[in-house]
Amino acid sequence: MSVYTDVTEPALKRFLDDYALGELVAYAGIADGIENTNYRVETRDGRYVLTLFEQTAAEDLPFCIDLMTALADHGIPSARPVADRNGKLLQRLENKPALLVEHLPGKSVEQPSLRQCRALGDMLGRMHTFTATYAAHRENERGLVWHTEAAAAVRNRLPGADRALLDRTLAKSRELNPAALPQGVIHADLFRDNALFEGDAVSGLIDFYYAHSGALIYDLAVVVADWCFEPGGEFLNAQATAIIDGYTGHRPPTAAERTAWRAVMRAVGLRFWLSREFDRHFPRGGMITQTKDPATFRAILLLLEAGGEALDALWE
Repeated sequence: MSVYTDVTEPALKRFLDDYALGELVAYAGIADGIENTNYRVETRDGRYVLTLFEQTAAEDLPFCIDLMTALADHGIPSARPVADRNGKLLQRLENKPALLVEHLPGKSVEQPSLRQCRALGDMLGRMHTFTATYAAHRENERGLVWHTEAAAAVRNRLPGADRALLDRTLAKSRELNPAALPQGVIHADLFRDNALFEGDAVSGLIDFYYAHSGALIYDLAVVVADWCFEPGGEFLNAQATAIIDGYTGHRPPTAAERTAWRAVMRAVGLRFWLSREFDRHFPRGGMITQTKDPATFRAILLLLEAGGEALDALWE
């Protein structure tokens, strides 16, 4: 949620004229995140988040918007999209697809407590019990084809040891068949900055723009990879145990998912190592931008190569 596109006050006021939300009071760019342009918007009648989509294809956005609405309707705290006076949700602003959503309470946490970890696992399990039967479908835009293309783009920019690690990991990743595991719609990007808390309770899940139909266990692996590793690669077993305890209270993973756990963690490590290396080597311009350190995900891949027993032990 960086800011790549500058939205001027007059342009925003014209945009808001189509909504019954009162006059603009204040707005500011949001620095967190990477992919899209986001602004906090306050009007006389409420607080909202405005997103301008820099990467997501316009044809994929109705899936994301409908999913966010359905989750909110079913008690999962997703940011509800806001319709204009004519009932239209998806708009255009500064020649980009644009969406206004309700501002959710709470804030993200950098160092989550064990109670917060358990609450997040609980919320993810609740979400999956709903999305396992969600009818709409969206393909994963960052699957094996994307992995291969991104790897080709960054490979020669990596030091020799990392090139070798990349080659070994790509070869092993082709052994995993995610379609053979229990399926549903997954968030696929539920990092710490995409969950909001009020105290120990989850008050919001945000940024569903990578959501797609896929293996449910992949979503859990994304959470463990981000929430349960220090920047240097140290594994936080207590946090991971709390997340999985919360999750399994709603949806205990199958034997096939547990057997595939190490391979799924490898797929997650590869996906985010590649995306962060790509962003580092091919940065995009903007007013407020950030790239994230790929080292954590490289460390996860190295841990798996060394055995990964700590990750397997989560299911004992």
